[in-house]
Amino acid sequence: MVMTQVQLGPFLVQENGQLALRQPGSEPGFTFMWRGRRFAVRIRQTGMSLSVPVGRLPSTSAGAGRREAATELLRALARHLPSGWGMRLLPDHRIQIDSDQVMDLPATIGGLLTPVVGLLLRVAPVLDLVDECGLAK
Repeated sequence: MVMTQVQLGPFLVQENGQLALRQPGSEPGFTFMWRGRRFAVRIRQTGMSLSVPVGRLPSTSAGAGRREAATELLRALARHLPSGWGMRLLPDHRIQIDSDQVMDLPATIGGLLTPVVGLLLRVAPVLDLVDECGLAK
């Protein structure tokens, strides 16, 4: 019997369905778009990290009141993020959410996608709120 492996981005899908790194020791990643935002996924030795810019803090030229209201909303949002999530303001005023997920390695494609889909389900209400408040990119 000939064993076959299929290449999938930075991974080799082995016959048993497990993913192996094409370059062992590397930290591969991929990006995808959902709801107009670019999600970035990095695979690490301990699991995966996901990040997404969810919106943008208004500049002072948009009006001090609008910026202050947005800042208060973001402070409240940061207090209610799930455990293991972080929020930060990037130098270009984008608001980014970061999350570290535990993932068993070697993973299967299901083991890779399950935490990604879980993040999407948990981040959807945050995106709704950011969009409703006019902070979307």
